[in-house]
Amino acid sequence: MNMRRMSVVGVALALIAALAGFWQSAHVAAQTGNNPQPFADPAFQQVWDRTDSLVAQGQAGRSWMWGPQPRAALHENMLESPGGQRLVQYFDKSRMEINDPSANPNGAFYVTNGLLTVELISGRMQIGASAYSPRYPACIPIAGDSDDANAPTYASFRTVASVAPGIGRTDPDRRGQVAIATLSRDGTVGSDSSKGTVAAATYAYYEQTTQHNIPQVFWDFLNQSGPVRENGQVVTKQLIVPWFYASGYPVSDAYWARVKVAGTYQDVLIQAYERRVLTYNPSNPPAFQVEMGNIGLHYYDWRYNNAGVCAPGTVTPQVTETAGPSATPQATNTPGPSATPTTSPTATPGGPTPTAVPPTGKIAWVSTRSGRKDVWIMNADGLGAKNLTAGGSGANYDPAFSPDGSKIAFVSTRDGNPEIYVMAADGSSVTRLTNSSASDTHPTWSPNGARIAFVSDRTTNNDIWVMNASDGGSLVNITLQPGNDRDPAWGSDHIAFVSNRNGNDEIYTALSDGTALTQITDTPGHHNWLPAWLPDGKRLLFASNRDGALHIYSMRADGGEVVQVSTSSGEEFDPTWAPNRQWVAFTSNREGNFEIYISYPDGTNLRRLTIDSADDGHPTWH
Repeated sequence: MNMRRMSVVGVALALIAALAGFWQSAHVAAQTGNNPQPFADPAFQQVWDRTDSLVAQGQAGRSWMWGPQPRAALHENMLESPGGQRLVQYFDKSRMEINDPSANPNGAFYVTNGLLTVELISGRMQIGASAYSPRYPACIPIAGDSDDANAPTYASFRTVASVAPGIGRTDPDRRGQVAIATLSRDGTVGSDSSKGTVAAATYAYYEQTTQHNIPQVFWDFLNQSGPVRENGQVVTKQLIVPWFYASGYPVSDAYWARVKVAGTYQDVLIQAYERRVLTYNPSNPPAFQVEMGNIGLHYYDWRYNNAGVCAPGTVTPQVTETAGPSATPQATNTPGPSATPTTSPTATPGGPTPTAVPPTGKIAWVSTRSGRKDVWIMNADGLGAKNLTAGGSGANYDPAFSPDGSKIAFVSTRDGNPEIYVMAADGSSVTRLTNSSASDTHPTWSPNGARIAFVSDRTTNNDIWVMNASDGGSLVNITLQPGNDRDPAWGSDHIAFVSNRNGNDEIYTALSDGTALTQITDTPGHHNWLPAWLPDGKRLLFASNRDGALHIYSMRADGGEVVQVSTSSGEEFDPTWAPNRQWVAFTSNREGNFEIYISYPDGTNLRRLTIDSADDGHPTWH
């Protein structure tokens, strides 16, 4: 959102000051090379650097402890953490957490990793030390290829893994015996006597805490030494200190299963631990026979993309469950993903029905993380962030995708004052469209990509203008009336915009020539801004302070059936629809500074995409 535009509308000074902070911040974010997502905290990078930086640089020939790069970072509910939220970051093999940011950052357990295995097998999502939100056991293959319809899943381990009261079982001390037990997808335990000659599968350690056995090959892996990076130096030390730091204690014995690995079925030994899954594949090269499973990816998909719902008719392992600790409901308006275990959240009245469709496509947005306003782009899951205007000068903001997603219109002051430019979606081929001493901002494309509407003060006040998208020609002022007009959004056949022509900021619609003018909001004393059309032109998102704070709302194209989408105590604005209509993106300072969030159109399934000390805002989605 262009906060300079907001400052002219006569809104209460306190509100203007709160929103203007978005563009006044100029923090420089820590850079982490070519990683798809920056490390969310230096402590996370320090933990990753110790083991996996050497793997990434080819200095250690071993499997990943965490994964090749950090992935999504956000705040998740944890009742005991400050504000009921803790910082987490996902990796292929796990999730890093900081539960108490006031603790010693150099402490051995300042960074921990979650009990992901326990949650996926039990189907209970932990939101406090002894508080859980019911979800569902994950029917996601616990090892091997994700499309393997025969491999045991996390849900399969419910019969053998002690993950909650009444779920699973404990095992007697079997040290000296060879693991020959098998586990099928439906949770049936069998045996394979041919595995009795696999010396590496001999049980070597019995963990009294959880009463499960660890095979020699896993015990050696958890206690191995090798090159690690500490204080900038490469030294030889034990990789995992203590041995259970990364994995936690075992919650099952080890089981053989026939699973598909890179398209080929192989016998793999699998063991579930509190925080990780270990696999032993004798067919792999020696240094890669034992690997950490991709539980970080599995858990993220389960929690945020509703993955792992067992297909109708699937045999789910049946166990006798006793009630665990009562789940503590998430506080109203607390940021973080919804814990509701449903794959079909309540539909927005009159709008699209939220489903389990994951967010896809690209989101362009504005960030000050480079020390100025720049246009960035990322995947819809928050990964793959790239600065598109890094090579230019001045401030760059107000991005808008073309209808086919191949181009982005934006505003830049690189030539002295705010003008409209167009570039390819990869940041190349920058073309200047406007050339005026006035301020030209907030471009929006016509549905066929041939024209662009924008705001200009080249007359006595702000008006909505329309021009050719190819060369900036054929300029037409479509709102040549008293009052300030701004925030245009071009729908399927109408342009929505904001005007204070009647003394209050209201939303109007008109045809692209300015005719058929209709006022669709009427909230005297309160203001409405930043309309955004649903792709089919039937509904709009917009921002309004009608309830006292700035929140996101949805309404029909005629102004009826208004639904509040966001409800936090922060300021929320800049809404935009996903092309598939299943998600909305917006800017919010609910957690301190301005960041990009997405949610279903009814406000559920909230996800934070950016996490940075700089300010991020004004998303556009294609």
